[in-house]
Amino acid sequence: MLANPTIAPDGRATTSVMSAAPLCPSCSAEAETEIGQAGVCHLWRCACGLVFADRATWRDPYEGSDYYDPAHQPAQSYPLQITATERDRIATVRRFMSGGRLLDFGGGIGKTALAANAAGYSAMVLEDSHKAVVDGQAHHPEIEWMEGRAMPQSIVDGSLDVVTMFHVLEHLPEPSSTLAEIERKLRPGGLLVLEVPNWGSHVRRLRGLRWEFVLDHHLNHFTAASLKRLVEACGFERCGVEYRRTFAINEGKPWKEPMKRVLCALGFGDILRCAFRKTAE
Repeated sequence: MLANPTIAPDGRATTSVMSAAPLCPSCSAEAETEIGQAGVCHLWRCACGLVFADRATWRDPYEGSDYYDPAHQPAQSYPLQITATERDRIATVRRFMSGGRLLDFGGGIGKTALAANAAGYSAMVLEDSHKAVVDGQAHHPEIEWMEGRAMPQSIVDGSLDVVTMFHVLEHLPEPSSTLAEIERKLRPGGLLVLEVPNWGSHVRRLRGLRWEFVLDHHLNHFTAASLKRLVEACGFERCGVEYRRTFAINEGKPWKEPMKRVLCALGFGDILRCAFRKTAE
């Protein structure tokens, strides 16, 4: 705790007590800079580059409810249709690993895993939404479904070839612990592909805390450098970096995609996608 001297209305010095800066979930150092309040997130920046929400004051906006409840997310129509966004994600995976056993961690309703299955991978989904898993098992038994937030102990250590996490790491209270578990389940040389909002985007710099990805359920905000630092500390080395302008590919107006690539090259990519290899044991 820190003592903060103030002056009372009668001129006497008094002392109020304020909390110390929170510890960084990436490097465990004390946060360096207080950024401000955004919704339920009290955001801080660490010297390592990570921007994060103070865990002591943050409250999960989805606690006690299912993320894919129609009250939160639009109802899905089954069977699911693979879109250009999912094919683009798997194209990144294929650049580094052409096949094998793939787990989509936090895989939602399963579209990315379906794209992986269609591309020849043995695909699994780990998802904490009970509704998403039940619906997926009923309509898409061609992929394996597991319900939970943590890496299942039923998966043998060193048995996975690929783990993907598309817009998951920014949600996790303890990202280092999750990455360490993933590292244990991947075989030596196995692939980890991560996609997160890009805190280093020029758009974010212009909009500040009004940026569209500053959300109540986003605990961690990464630049390419801070993501690299976190993941490599967990036993990986980076082998690829890509940027996307938006969360999804606009299939209705595909002519916009080349324009988006130009904007990404100029630093306006709001989405960061990185590939990492597990270092050999």
